[in-house]
Amino acid sequence: MTVFLYILAIILAWMIGSVGFSFVNTMAYRFPRQKKILKEHFCCDLCETQIKAYEAVPVFSYLFLKGRCRYCGEPLVKRDFVNEIIGGFAGLLIFFRFGDISDISSSFILSSPIDIVVHFNLWKLITLLILLLMYCVLDLVILVDHDTMEIPNRFVIVMLYIAVAAMVFVPGVSLVSHIIGAVCISVPMFLITLAIPGAFGGGDIKLVAAVGLMLGWKLTLIGFLIGLLLGGIYGIIQLITKKKGKKEHFPFGPFLCIGFMTAVICGMDIINAYIKLAAFIHG
Repeated sequence: MTVFLYILAIILAWMIGSVGFSFVNTMAYRFPRQKKILKEHFCCDLCETQIKAYEAVPVFSYLFLKGRCRYCGEPLVKRDFVNEIIGGFAGLLIFFRFGDISDISSSFILSSPIDIVVHFNLWKLITLLILLLMYCVLDLVILVDHDTMEIPNRFVIVMLYIAVAAMVFVPGVSLVSHIIGAVCISVPMFLITLAIPGAFGGGDIKLVAAVGLMLGWKLTLIGFLIGLLLGGIYGIIQLITKKKGKKEHFPFGPFLCIGFMTAVICGMDIINAYIKLAAFIHG
């Protein structure tokens, strides 16, 4: 019975993550085009033919259809397929990372599947769903900001709702840390933007404030630094390859989101490693 629950839990974690990111694909396509998110049927983006339910199964439908629309024969969007796979792995990672130890300020530990199944309860399910929702919103920001260089306020508002839910259901961060997290990075970003117009986008600043409210100041700081590092590397590569000029902008939101996703999983381990390294250097 335990083995059956173990296998079922893995399948469900994969499916929930994959379905969540698949829905994000739909939102990322429809939102910039001002299409209704829920009230329109799924259809091919190219020929706009309404597709059947079994043709919209994340990952498997793409493989079954061999990456092409069965109606017009044109290639399906490969990014959506890759994003669904990432969503499945994200669901598994969140499940194994927080299924038994839901404290987001804990060190990185992949829990045993048997421990997760045995100790599972409604409270932990809510925690996992909140974290997965956070990942879905961050994934949506990545896709939309990449396509439009804009982070809509609606996404930030949804993240604020998730942050409030996390303050209630996700343990490991004190109320003071939540509040400091909302301002410790966003306020300096705002002041820098006042001094240097265009340094950061307004959507980036609001997103950092919302995520900071959820994660607390430690994970927010780590996530921002990771995003800043990744964005800097990307910018240097763009300059070297001459794909971007010195005065051209690129979306910073995707790098912030990747940084925050990483911080949720292993942010405290990065902090502890830095502390140990600093202590070693200073003898």
